[in-house]
Amino acid sequence: MNTVVPMLEILRLRRGPQDLAADQGVLVFWMGASVFSGILIAAPMYGFAASLFLSALDLVVLYLFVMAVLGLQGRSARWMQTYTAMVGVSALLGLVMAVLLGFFPPDLAEGEVSAPALVVYLGLVVWLLLAFGHILQQALDLAGRMTGVAIALGFVVLSSVVTQLALGLAGV
Repeated sequence: MNTVVPMLEILRLRRGPQDLAADQGVLVFWMGASVFSGILIAAPMYGFAASLFLSALDLVVLYLFVMAVLGLQGRSARWMQTYTAMVGVSALLGLVMAVLLGFFPPDLAEGEVSAPALVVYLGLVVWLLLAFGHILQQALDLAGRMTGVAIALGFVVLSSVVTQLALGLAGV
């Protein structure tokens, strides 16, 4: 619980990455939770192996993104807490998404999502952007959260492009 409560507070935008322990064990815990939630979300569409690969790929892309953004600002020493916070937030929202997919399952055969489900899913993406923006604002000492959100949007676009390329190369 010592790692879950601070992460929930970060998700609620009440604490920042600096409030997490710079601890490899905490990082590994959240990475595992992130992979687990990624598999729960993607396995129905892509199968277990592909969803495991996509979850691991997303962690690598996030790591490289965090290192690049922090490095450009001369704040590389903050990588572990920043990365842990972003992975943890992603894991928690992924678990919420997995539950919501159970309540509002997409029609995989038709590739359609109901309007209420689309609104809920979009709300989760906005929440992810706000939480990532909050984390980046704290880690980079930015004046405004919206600058952090804009940087976070860059990550979401990058991650989406990499994921789609990986899916295309894998023929899934």
